Amino acid sequence: MRALVAFLLLCAAAVALALLFRVGDGYVMLVSPPYRVELSQNAFIVLAVLAFLALYAAVRAVVRLARLPGEVRAARIRRRDERLRGRIDSAVVALIEGRHGKARQYAEEALAIPGAPAMPALIGARAALETHDFDGAKAMLDRPDAQVTPLAVPRLMLEAELALERGQPTEALARLAELKNEAGLHTAAQRLELRALTAAGRTGDVPALVDKLVKRKVYDAAQGAAIRGAAHAQTLQGLTHDPAGLRACWARVGEADRVQPLVARAAAQSFLAVNADRDALEAIVRALDRNWDAGLVLLYAQCRGPDPTRQLETAERWLTRHNGDATLLYVLGKLCERQELWGKAQTYLEASLALDNHWRAQVALGELLAKLGRHDEADPHLAAALQLALAELGE
Repeated sequence: MRALVAFLLLCAAAVALALLFRVGDGYVMLVSPPYRVELSQNAFIVLAVLAFLALYAAVRAVVRLARLPGEVRAARIRRRDERLRGRIDSAVVALIEGRHGKARQYAEEALAIPGAPAMPALIGARAALETHDFDGAKAMLDRPDAQVTPLAVPRLMLEAELALERGQPTEALARLAELKNEAGLHTAAQRLELRALTAAGRTGDVPALVDKLVKRKVYDAAQGAAIRGAAHAQTLQGLTHDPAGLRACWARVGEADRVQPLVARAAAQSFLAVNADRDALEAIVRALDRNWDAGLVLLYAQCRGPDPTRQLETAERWLTRHNGDATLLYVLGKLCERQELWGKAQTYLEASLALDNHWRAQVALGELLAKLGRHDEADPHLAAALQLALAELGE
């Protein structure tokens, strides 16, 4: 159908042109003394059209030739960009696949192409970091093209992680501080900061950060409590020579964390180290009322509170709920011995041994019998304690 329409239009144009030439009986004279040229009107029109077409073709050829160098340069740039984009894409894919050596190779090939952006340097740094080539990662991050402002956040993240992997947590925290000033700390940066704070021993700053990570669903409540408790415990253990700092730190610990056995044990041990037995007793009792723990029970026996009778009564109250706990029976024996309740002390210690033949209870019972002058009965217990202790050391 299109061919038919085109043919009809061509025929109509030919007819119109023929009619135009038939009626055109004029002429055109061109005079330039001493020359004179006469042309028919139709010939002049044909020549004018042909001249226009020739001029147009010449101008198009000249323009085309003028544009040719630029088009060649553009084609080269386009091929370079395609090659560069292919190398970067290959580096990213290899990095995601875990082929870090290949990722680094592609990144270096991309950087070798003139005009390469900074992204391949960061990809290469990440790949080198994953393979523990810390010098290679640092070389990538120190490149001038990696210092561009738009990539400041990922570069600072990589620099912080590199410092942390090299055992420089203070340097890592400095990089994270720059990152915070630059764009604020996102979730990944906060997780990295948690690692850096722990490695730097700044456990006092960990609980607040853990609370933020719990809000961001990085950790659930139980995981957050465990990490927070470990941080509190480490902080408290470092204050065994600073009574005022120890009490101030303990006052900042939340109630939910205070009753964690790990935190309470650390607090009690530190309080005992500074002769603050009353504070140690309070921490232990509060924790044991919520979470039973054998380690806390043992520490309870080491405390010398202002009211030994009340301390013994508290332990006997626990016995109603934990009458099968050998450690509690041992502690009751020690507390009774301190009160010079010899008969009760012997009964509790023997009951503890009946549940768990531990060298600790054997020693306590042997020493008690020796203190009472019953050496013949004490010696077998002390000998048994020695054998049990040696067996435990061998294990």
